[in-house]
Amino acid sequence: MFQYKPDISNCKKVIMFLPMEENKFFVILPFAMALSEKRDSNDFLVITDENNRYILRALGLERLALFYNSKNMLYGEADFFEMEKRVQDQRWDLCIFLQENTSLPFLYLARATRAPYRMGLKQEFPFLNITLQSSSYHEDIYASRNFLYKTFLIDPKKTEEESIRVTQKNEKFNSSSKLLSTSNTILLNLEPPINGEPWSENDVFTICKSFQPKWRLITIAATTKQLEPYAKVMDELEMRSNPVLLHSESIFSVLRQYPAIITLNSLHSHLLLNLSNIKVLMLEQDDDYDIPNSRRMLKFRRDGNYYSFARLVVDFLKEPDAVKPVTK
Repeated sequence: MFQYKPDISNCKKVIMFLPMEENKFFVILPFAMALSEKRDSNDFLVITDENNRYILRALGLERLALFYNSKNMLYGEADFFEMEKRVQDQRWDLCIFLQENTSLPFLYLARATRAPYRMGLKQEFPFLNITLQSSSYHEDIYASRNFLYKTFLIDPKKTEEESIRVTQKNEKFNSSSKLLSTSNTILLNLEPPINGEPWSENDVFTICKSFQPKWRLITIAATTKQLEPYAKVMDELEMRSNPVLLHSESIFSVLRQYPAIITLNSLHSHLLLNLSNIKVLMLEQDDDYDIPNSRRMLKFRRDGNYYSFARLVVDFLKEPDAVKPVTK
């Protein structure tokens, strides 16, 4: 008969399946880092997609991870059986399964860990025996992370500070980005939002004009393809793009050189919020899920007046410790 362990935070050997969605992956990473620091390297392991290797390397967590290619993780594939073998190398005390839109092979791997306590996000998932929250009550990934902090007795504020310290300590300085660094320059993230319409050329034009002449904007994105639709307006405005992409191990050496970044609620905006020290200027829209306030974030409506937004940004950068509410 299964009996719940009341002091589950004291489980010694922990294996964790990180979220598949990149934005949720970035949100959970500070928790994973805090959990790993409380354990010997042989007592902690994360399972994640191969595409996330770059960020774990930057955080010094690559040695504590097993990577998979999602296309090959089908029952019967050689990669699947190899992963099954690897998760069974040790007998784990606790499995934390944080994949939300998952498939049966991954749930089977959670069972294959042989951990007596297998914690997941949804009650209806097979092979798990502890649910983080009721599936009938919708909560976002930030709420789930806060629950995990409380369950494992982790100080959120201390964890946030430590996560940022680690990225700055482990960063690889990029000499080409140094040439673009200036105190009156703000990054503009042209990565599309998770939900809703992507940036329009008019958005880029108006935002750039609203910050001139005192500030200049340099564009950045997760891939070069994301920059292509804006080549014409960037040429017209004589805007440059940063040569280092958000999806790069050296991104932290770029972010530390700029006072702020303008972004929609995109995948990598959650990297900016949770793993860097840059000020985040978030343009919100109706399709967004709520993001907790932060001392480093200013929220503004995407359909608001960008000239008003620019004036607020100037004040916000003068008061870095202020928590700013949503402004229309």
